[in-house]
Amino acid sequence: MTSAAFRKLTPTADEQLADLGLRQAVLDRAIAAGIDARAASPPFGPTNAPGLLDWIHRVGTLRQLLAAEGWQRLDHWNAGLIRHPSRPVLLGTLQGNRGTGSAEAPLRSDYAKGPAIAAMMRDNDHDQFALFENVRSSEGLKLWFLVTYPLQLEDRLVVLREVSQPEPTPQNQVIERWAHRIPLPPMEFPQLKAPNVDGPEEVDFPISLRR
Repeated sequence: MTSAAFRKLTPTADEQLADLGLRQAVLDRAIAAGIDARAASPPFGPTNAPGLLDWIHRVGTLRQLLAAEGWQRLDHWNAGLIRHPSRPVLLGTLQGNRGTGSAEAPLRSDYAKGPAIAAMMRDNDHDQFALFENVRSSEGLKLWFLVTYPLQLEDRLVVLREVSQPEPTPQNQVIERWAHRIPLPPMEFPQLKAPNVDGPEEVDFPISLRR
Protein backbone atom coordinates (compact mmCIF):
# COMPACT_ATOMS: atom_id res chain seq x y z
CA MET A 1 0.00 0.00 0.00
CA THR A 2 1.41 3.39 -0.97
CA SER A 3 1.71 6.22 1.51
CA ALA A 4 -0.89 8.18 -0.49
CA ALA A 5 -3.37 5.31 -0.19
CA PHE A 6 -2.73 5.06 3.53
CA ARG A 7 -3.40 8.76 4.03
CA LYS A 8 -6.83 8.37 2.43
CA LEU A 9 -7.77 5.91 5.18
CA THR A 10 -7.04 8.48 7.89
CA PRO A 11 -9.87 11.01 8.20
CA THR A 12 -8.94 14.63 8.64
CA ALA A 13 -10.09 16.66 11.63
CA ASP A 14 -12.68 18.39 9.44
CA GLU A 15 -14.00 15.01 8.28
CA GLN A 16 -14.26 13.76 11.87
CA LEU A 17 -16.07 16.94 12.90
CA ALA A 18 -18.44 16.50 9.96
CA ASP A 19 -19.32 13.03 11.30
CA LEU A 20 -20.54 14.82 14.42
CA GLY A 21 -22.39 17.47 12.43
CA LEU A 22 -19.85 20.15 13.34
CA ARG A 23 -17.74 22.69 11.44
CA GLN A 24 -14.54 24.23 12.68
CA ALA A 25 -15.80 27.72 11.75
CA VAL A 26 -18.59 27.38 14.33
CA LEU A 27 -16.12 26.33 17.03
CA ASP A 28 -13.85 29.25 16.09
CA ARG A 29 -16.67 31.77 16.56
CA ALA A 30 -17.70 30.30 19.91
CA ILE A 31 -14.14 30.37 21.25
CA ALA A 32 -13.59 33.91 19.99
CA ALA A 33 -16.80 35.07 21.71
CA GLY A 34 -15.51 33.65 24.98
CA ILE A 35 -12.15 35.38 24.60
CA ASP A 36 -13.84 38.71 23.84
CA ALA A 37 -15.87 38.33 27.05
CA ARG A 38 -12.75 37.36 28.99
CA ALA A 39 -10.99 40.51 27.80
CA ALA A 40 -13.96 42.65 28.88
CA SER A 41 -13.94 41.31 32.45
CA PRO A 42 -13.89 44.19 34.96
CA PRO A 43 -10.44 44.65 36.53
CA PHE A 44 -11.88 44.70 40.06
CA GLY A 45 -14.22 41.77 39.54
CA PRO A 46 -13.77 38.42 41.28
CA THR A 47 -10.65 36.53 40.28
CA ASN A 48 -12.65 33.81 38.52
CA ALA A 49 -14.66 36.31 36.46
CA PRO A 50 -12.56 36.06 33.25
CA GLY A 51 -12.92 32.28 33.05
CA LEU A 52 -16.60 32.35 34.00
CA LEU A 53 -17.44 35.02 31.42
CA ASP A 54 -15.43 33.11 28.82
CA TRP A 55 -17.47 29.96 29.52
CA ILE A 56 -20.84 31.74 29.51
CA HIS A 57 -20.24 33.37 26.14
CA ARG A 58 -18.55 30.32 24.63
CA VAL A 59 -21.51 28.13 25.57
CA GLY A 60 -24.06 30.72 24.50
CA THR A 61 -22.49 31.39 21.11
CA LEU A 62 -21.87 27.71 20.42
CA ARG A 63 -25.48 26.81 21.15
CA GLN A 64 -26.87 29.80 19.27
CA LEU A 65 -24.93 28.92 16.12
CA LEU A 66 -25.79 25.22 16.30
CA ALA A 67 -29.45 25.92 17.09
CA ALA A 68 -29.60 27.81 13.80
CA GLU A 69 -28.56 24.52 12.14
CA GLY A 70 -31.29 22.51 13.85
CA TRP A 71 -29.57 21.41 17.06
CA GLN A 72 -31.65 21.45 20.26
CA ARG A 73 -30.48 23.12 23.47
CA LEU A 74 -30.49 20.91 26.56
CA ASP A 75 -30.74 22.65 29.93
CA HIS A 76 -32.37 19.96 32.07
CA TRP A 77 -29.31 19.53 34.28
CA ASN A 78 -27.86 23.05 34.07
CA ALA A 79 -24.96 21.69 32.06
CA GLY A 80 -25.23 23.95 28.99
CA LEU A 81 -25.43 21.18 26.38
CA ILE A 82 -26.85 21.01 22.88
CA ARG A 83 -28.13 17.93 21.04
CA HIS A 84 -27.82 17.03 17.38
CA PRO A 85 -31.26 16.78 15.72
CA SER A 86 -30.72 13.29 14.27
CA ARG A 87 -27.42 11.81 15.47
CA PRO A 88 -26.76 10.45 18.98
CA VAL A 89 -24.53 13.41 19.87
CA LEU A 90 -24.58 15.74 22.85
CA LEU A 91 -22.05 18.56 22.89
CA GLY A 92 -20.80 20.54 25.87
CA THR A 93 -17.72 22.54 26.79
CA LEU A 94 -14.89 21.61 29.09
CA GLN A 95 -11.64 23.11 30.33
CA GLY A 96 -8.68 20.83 29.74
CA ASN A 97 -4.97 21.09 30.51
CA ARG A 98 -1.76 21.77 28.60
CA GLY A 99 -2.22 18.46 26.77
CA THR A 100 -5.32 19.85 25.05
CA GLY A 101 -5.04 19.73 21.26
CA SER A 102 -2.06 17.36 21.17
CA ALA A 103 -2.81 13.72 20.41
CA GLU A 104 0.52 12.67 21.92
CA ALA A 105 -0.07 14.44 25.25
CA PRO A 106 -2.29 13.18 28.08
CA LEU A 107 -5.55 15.13 28.35
CA ARG A 108 -7.43 15.63 31.60
CA SER A 109 -10.21 17.90 32.73
CA ASP A 110 -9.17 20.75 34.97
CA TYR A 111 -11.95 20.01 37.46
CA ALA A 112 -13.69 16.94 38.80
CA LYS A 113 -17.13 16.33 37.31
CA GLY A 114 -20.30 16.14 39.38
CA PRO A 115 -23.16 13.63 39.22
CA ALA A 116 -25.01 15.21 36.27
CA ILE A 117 -22.06 15.09 33.87
CA ALA A 118 -21.07 11.64 35.16
CA ALA A 119 -24.59 10.37 34.48
CA MET A 120 -24.60 11.75 30.95
CA MET A 121 -21.32 9.96 30.17
CA ARG A 122 -22.74 6.56 31.03
CA ASP A 123 -23.40 5.62 27.36
CA ASN A 124 -20.07 6.89 26.05
CA ASP A 125 -17.62 4.53 24.41
CA HIS A 126 -14.94 2.61 26.28
CA ASP A 127 -12.51 2.31 23.38
CA GLN A 128 -11.44 3.88 20.10
CA PHE A 129 -13.59 2.35 17.38
CA ALA A 130 -15.91 3.99 14.84
CA LEU A 131 -17.85 6.95 16.17
CA PHE A 132 -21.35 5.48 16.04
CA GLU A 133 -20.92 1.71 15.97
CA ASN A 134 -23.21 -0.28 18.26
CA VAL A 135 -25.32 2.61 19.51
CA ARG A 136 -27.71 0.69 21.72
CA SER A 137 -30.86 2.79 21.40
CA SER A 138 -32.19 6.31 21.05
CA GLU A 139 -31.10 6.84 24.65
CA GLY A 140 -27.53 5.80 23.90
CA LEU A 141 -26.38 9.39 23.49
CA LYS A 142 -22.68 10.13 23.23
CA LEU A 143 -21.47 13.14 25.20
CA TRP A 144 -18.70 15.09 23.47
CA PHE A 145 -16.91 18.23 24.62
CA LEU A 146 -15.31 21.20 22.97
CA VAL A 147 -12.23 21.11 25.20
CA THR A 148 -10.24 24.33 25.53
CA TYR A 149 -7.29 25.55 27.54
CA PRO A 150 -6.25 29.23 27.53
CA LEU A 151 -2.51 29.71 27.76
CA GLN A 152 -1.32 33.27 28.46
CA LEU A 153 2.07 33.93 26.88
CA GLU A 154 4.06 37.15 27.06
CA ASP A 155 2.67 38.70 23.90
CA ARG A 156 -0.52 36.74 23.16
CA LEU A 157 -3.16 34.38 24.44
CA VAL A 158 -3.19 30.93 22.85
CA VAL A 159 -6.27 28.72 23.15
CA LEU A 160 -5.45 25.01 22.87
CA ARG A 161 -8.48 23.05 21.72
CA GLU A 162 -9.99 19.78 20.56
CA VAL A 163 -13.35 18.02 20.32
CA SER A 164 -13.30 14.80 22.30
CA GLN A 165 -15.48 12.12 23.85
CA PRO A 166 -14.52 10.92 27.34
CA GLU A 167 -14.96 7.39 28.52
CA PRO A 168 -17.57 6.97 31.29
CA THR A 169 -16.15 8.58 34.44
CA PRO A 170 -17.47 8.34 38.02
CA GLN A 171 -18.63 11.53 39.67
CA ASN A 172 -16.15 13.62 41.67
CA GLN A 173 -13.28 12.47 39.47
CA VAL A 174 -11.38 14.35 36.79
CA ILE A 175 -11.80 13.04 33.26
CA GLU A 176 -8.57 11.50 32.01
CA ARG A 177 -9.63 8.57 29.81
CA TRP A 178 -10.90 9.32 26.31
CA ALA A 179 -12.67 7.18 23.72
CA HIS A 180 -12.11 9.63 20.85
CA ARG A 181 -10.01 12.77 20.47
CA ILE A 182 -10.08 15.20 17.53
CA PRO A 183 -7.15 17.62 18.04
CA LEU A 184 -7.50 21.03 16.39
CA PRO A 185 -4.91 23.72 15.70
CA PRO A 186 -4.61 26.36 18.44
CA MET A 187 -6.15 29.82 18.11
CA GLU A 188 -4.13 32.92 18.93
CA PHE A 189 -5.38 36.24 20.32
CA PRO A 190 -3.73 39.49 21.43
CA GLN A 191 -2.43 39.63 24.99
CA LEU A 192 -5.18 40.15 27.57
CA LYS A 193 -4.97 42.62 30.43
CA ALA A 194 -7.32 40.59 32.62
CA PRO A 195 -5.66 37.92 34.79
CA ASN A 196 -5.92 34.41 33.42
CA VAL A 197 -7.60 32.79 36.42
CA ASP A 198 -10.45 30.43 35.69
CA GLY A 199 -13.24 29.14 37.88
CA PRO A 200 -15.39 26.03 37.56
CA GLU A 201 -17.09 25.88 34.20
CA GLU A 202 -20.42 24.20 34.76
CA VAL A 203 -23.18 24.20 37.34
CA ASP A 204 -23.77 20.61 38.35
CA PHE A 205 -26.54 19.49 40.69
CA PRO A 206 -27.42 15.99 41.92
CA ILE A 207 -30.07 14.44 39.70
CA SER A 208 -32.14 11.29 39.51
CA LEU A 209 -32.38 10.03 35.95
CA ARG A 210 -35.63 8.41 34.89
CA ARG A 211 -35.91 5.66 32.29
